[in-house]
Amino acid sequence: MADIHYMTCDPDAMWADMCTAYREAGGDTLYPGDEKEHVLRGVQHILLLAYAATDHALRMHTLRYAVGAYLDLIGEQRACTRIQAAAATVAADLTFAAAGTARTLPAGTALTADGVLYWETAEDIAVSGAAETISTTLNCRTAGTAGNTMASGTELQTASSVLGLESAVTTAASAGGVDREDDTTYRARIRAYGLAAVTTGPASQYEASARAADAHVIDANAVNGGDGVVDVYLLLSDGATPATVIANVEAALNADDARPLTDTVNVSVCTNKTYTIYAVCTVSGEEDVQSALESAIAEYQSWQDYTIGQPFNPDKLMALLYQAGAEHVSWGAGSAFDGGTVQYTEIDPDERCKGTITLTVTT
Repeated sequence: MADIHYMTCDPDAMWADMCTAYREAGGDTLYPGDEKEHVLRGVQHILLLAYAATDHALRMHTLRYAVGAYLDLIGEQRACTRIQAAAATVAADLTFAAAGTARTLPAGTALTADGVLYWETAEDIAVSGAAETISTTLNCRTAGTAGNTMASGTELQTASSVLGLESAVTTAASAGGVDREDDTTYRARIRAYGLAAVTTGPASQYEASARAADAHVIDANAVNGGDGVVDVYLLLSDGATPATVIANVEAALNADDARPLTDTVNVSVCTNKTYTIYAVCTVSGEEDVQSALESAIAEYQSWQDYTIGQPFNPDKLMALLYQAGAEHVSWGAGSAFDGGTVQYTEIDPDERCKGTITLTVTT
């Protein structure tokens, strides 16, 4: 793809034109080090900066080249705003010793497991003064996926002393943290979302609107559910709360300015068709292709597992393994798809394939 510039300038050609214009206007011939040459060089520098600034400003008005806040403006014009970072949450049990005094642990009380990531109580907690364990929710101070790494059973310490608090332990893994959408991903979503004036009549527009409605939607598939009915199936990221995501997508797709009035939109989460593959690869004894084979498996799972309605295609996996250096590939005992044979299989538009692949390398 050609790199487009709206204003370009050859500095050498500009300098030659400036010298010619200077002489034609009655000026003398310029020599290196001449004070007049220094003045003209300064003027040339200003002109070059003006060219570059104007070119940059024009490019920032295009979807292909806009970055940062300029890309945000283009997205806003198309009713497609950037997905902002969201903080992870985690459930925890706070155990208090009998202190004899009722009190309130205020929302925002900070706890940490490592002194790096801090977690805050989501709401005020009423402590009775008796020995008790209180279940609560903690919000990560740092927005983004960094907060999704807290394991269940992690012990936390308060950042400052809390009367009577004996222990704080997570009761589930943290989840829900989302990074701010980067320029490349946001640009692609704006392009897919299209102009705001286009309603969600086409299937692709329903799907783009569904992905834009919630950061946890990895993929969406819109199908004709009958006269005036659109069924939209969602593929969600790990840690998503399905009811919340469905509500967000339903609100976006059923808005009066987003769909034809004749449509009834039904939103649900897709179902899984599971597979288990034990890939046995024979390789040359002299060649180390283990990492290449593992990369091929990761590439296949990224392709297979994250698209709704994608047919189960183990032939593609086999081809990738051969391209990675395997001399012979076979599926070992225990390999299965949906309880049956590992073979190419079409699936319904409300299903997706997700599974595990175990690699064994022999020589």
